[in-house]
Amino acid sequence: DEATQIHMSRDYDYFFLQGDLARLRFDPDAPLTSEVQLRLINGTLSKYLMGLAWHVAGYTQADLNTDWDWGADWDYNVAAGHLPSDGLLTATRLPSALLTAVGAWIVFALGWQLGGRWTAYGALLYYTLSPGLLLNGRRAMMEGALTCFSLLALLAGVWVLRRKSWAAVLFLGVAAGLTIASKHTGAAVIASIFAACALGFAFIATRDMFRQRDYGVALGAFGQHVLKLAAAGMLALAVFFVLNPAWWGADLSRLVPTILDWRQELLAGQAHDHNGYAEPLANAEGFARQVFLAQPQYFEARTWREIQPIADQIAAYEASPWPGIALGGSAAGAGVMLLLLGAGIFALLRDPELELAVRLPVGVWALTMALVAFISPVEWQRYYLPFYPAIGLLGAYGPFGIARWWRKIRAEREAKRAAQQTQETI
Repeated sequence: DEATQIHMSRDYDYFFLQGDLARLRFDPDAPLTSEVQLRLINGTLSKYLMGLAWHVAGYTQADLNTDWDWGADWDYNVAAGHLPSDGLLTATRLPSALLTAVGAWIVFALGWQLGGRWTAYGALLYYTLSPGLLLNGRRAMMEGALTCFSLLALLAGVWVLRRKSWAAVLFLGVAAGLTIASKHTGAAVIASIFAACALGFAFIATRDMFRQRDYGVALGAFGQHVLKLAAAGMLALAVFFVLNPAWWGADLSRLVPTILDWRQELLAGQAHDHNGYAEPLANAEGFARQVFLAQPQYFEARTWREIQPIADQIAAYEASPWPGIALGGSAAGAGVMLLLLGAGIFALLRDPELELAVRLPVGVWALTMALVAFISPVEWQRYYLPFYPAIGLLGAYGPFGIARWWRKIRAEREAKRAAQQTQETI
């Protein structure tokens, strides 16, 4: 897949260097080539950043590999020029690796919002040690950008609910647009964040109605907040559209359903060719392996284990200091991660000190990412990655959130006991 993404990074040349928009636009009357289909079903942001990276590194479009042929073997693809050179591969991996690193700081900020300093450090530790995040974030793929901008959009959602300012709206709109432009599945992330913000505004309006007994003022404020949220949505669509010249001038009423059909066919093909899940129990088992054990998955095609150059690369990577540590890793470790995640969910619901502006976006986002991971048709680790930051955040937050909840329970009991003693004295 890296070879395909690097091959498609030639769109950076067409768009930014040549300005050849005609080549990028979708023509429904032209033959449907694999290049056209890849341009439409994949995100654009990562390939532009890859293009910028190889451009700065001194490469040109002529240095790019041609598209990988999945119907042929490794030797044929290498001989046919489908394998990128080592230098090109290093250059094009850099943007994703940098965005993955930026994502670590966003996780830290989100952890601080959840439970303070120690939650932030715990979430950061999980993120920076996760073998799956490190492996996939360092590849010349879409996962680094998707992870970074998804987390940025979540942080923006917290800011929107807390500040309700136009600056926060602008922040959310841009982050949301970049998320979907990174990978189309980012739409699920953005939908969850916007839904959480809408629910938060509805809760605030309802609370104000009962407190102030002025329905007109509360409803007016709610209407303003909804308009701001709609503005953020429009800005997100604008950012996505600007980065997708293939969509310019196309009949979207036909193009969007066509893209959705292609993506559905792609997923069905992956499930058919790679032993996809046949029943919910299999989904649950795969979910447990990828979420709680979380050992690195170096390839999805099982035949690749027989390719010696791939085995050599894996051995070299695992011998380096940077492959990460699976904090689950074993049955016992997975059990600990499950308990921590459960504690985080409980604390998210019961922590008396956690404000709504954090509780709702993080909760709805985490639930959505869990559902998206669970319904994955195949056990491919990159399809589970969007849930990994949620595991780190909730797992790190759980003990501290429960401690705050327990302090409240004890304080209430002591207050009740003191009141009873006072009454008995009287």
